[in-house]
Amino acid sequence: MARVIVTVLSLLLLSSCVGNKPYRLGGIADEFYPNQKPPFEQSAVSADRNYRLSFVEFDERGDFWDRRQLGEASRVIHTSDKPTLLVTFIHGWHHNADDRKQSSKNPGDVETFRCLLSELAVSESLRGFQVHGVFLGWRGRVVQGPLDYLTFLDRKGAAMRVAGTPITETIFELIRQARKAHPDRSKCVVIGHSFGALVLEKAMAQAIAGGVLAQDVQSAGKPFDAPADLILLVNSAAESIYAKELSDMFARIGHRDSVNPNRPLLISITSESDSATGGWFPIGTFLPNLFAHRRYHWDTRYNTASNEVDQHEYLTKTPGNNARLFTHMVLPEAPPPNAPSTTQVALKQSRQIGQCIAANPAFEENLRHSHGTSFATSDPNNPNQFKWWQLTKIDSASRTPYWIFQVPNEIIHEHSPIFTPAGRAMMAALFRISNPENVEGPRQMRLAQ
Repeated sequence: MARVIVTVLSLLLLSSCVGNKPYRLGGIADEFYPNQKPPFEQSAVSADRNYRLSFVEFDERGDFWDRRQLGEASRVIHTSDKPTLLVTFIHGWHHNADDRKQSSKNPGDVETFRCLLSELAVSESLRGFQVHGVFLGWRGRVVQGPLDYLTFLDRKGAAMRVAGTPITETIFELIRQARKAHPDRSKCVVIGHSFGALVLEKAMAQAIAGGVLAQDVQSAGKPFDAPADLILLVNSAAESIYAKELSDMFARIGHRDSVNPNRPLLISITSESDSATGGWFPIGTFLPNLFAHRRYHWDTRYNTASNEVDQHEYLTKTPGNNARLFTHMVLPEAPPPNAPSTTQVALKQSRQIGQCIAANPAFEENLRHSHGTSFATSDPNNPNQFKWWQLTKIDSASRTPYWIFQVPNEIIHEHSPIFTPAGRAMMAALFRISNPENVEGPRQMRLAQ
């Protein structure tokens, strides 16, 4: 009987297998990969606004499918007439670089990423920027249908392989080209979702540590450019030990921002209702870490969360499900004194044109007007009516630029999609907190002496 079950499952897996192939090589490799879509597209969102979107894809071992994708993306970014708002996105489990529409309630990542870029492109506060998105694709989906959930460990292993030199090179090369072309204005944001957040954190962690410490020496203690303007991890499916290690480093070196001590560099947000990282992840990582036990006998000088804690806890929980690492809470609050009225919001919204299905005026409100650590989301039934939230620090003494917290279900529901209207509105607020509107040029950092 067991043999029959295994045979049936194997046949089902094989019959619904998603091909191990690229999707966005265009005409550069037709001989080997037919029917490819272009690696670059430009989309108009109004009479005088557009956004650009490039694709760079990686194979099962983390190598480039074709380096020419990176070359083309770099060239377009470098030759932009305007400063670039560069948004690089790494998708997660169940996705790839294909234009796959799952359903109206759960669309594919390419589609929802286009919606984010469209909303950025029509923003009045970003009028002077060329919005350029880069979609970093890998084989996050190997099976169609519900059997895809059986691929957790397999795709987690693939994500670990993808988090290698090629993707690190890609992220930093894109940032280099954006800053090189317009060093005083360009902004660079990197977003990872699910296993894509694991890829992002693994790919950048050592580069961040080495880069920050080396640049501090080279700058002789003066401010220097941060590795990016914002690194955002959404519903991260990474072991929380990586977040712990980076937070420990920043606590030890005594991070001090040259402008505002409350501007984060890395932010990890997880939906309170995310069953994939809250449920599937502990189950999927339990056996591989069955004997991974080691208690930290540390004092509390650099990290109060680890003293007398079993390391197993950091290996079987994601950052968004490990309360020891939480730095903030998101709580409902009354509208701030400078909050716009519903009528004022409606007048502003009438001038917005974009490609997103639903109106989302809270996105522009959070980008255009500073409300400190307060932010708005739009009521789904009446987008001109805002609900307000406060991002409250848990430990007032914390100085780490790595923020970790959960977000309410009504902002991001479950594991995906993440680029919902409310999710995008919150991301706009986090970008503005980290990058105030009156501060131009790359994000600056400096370390305590």
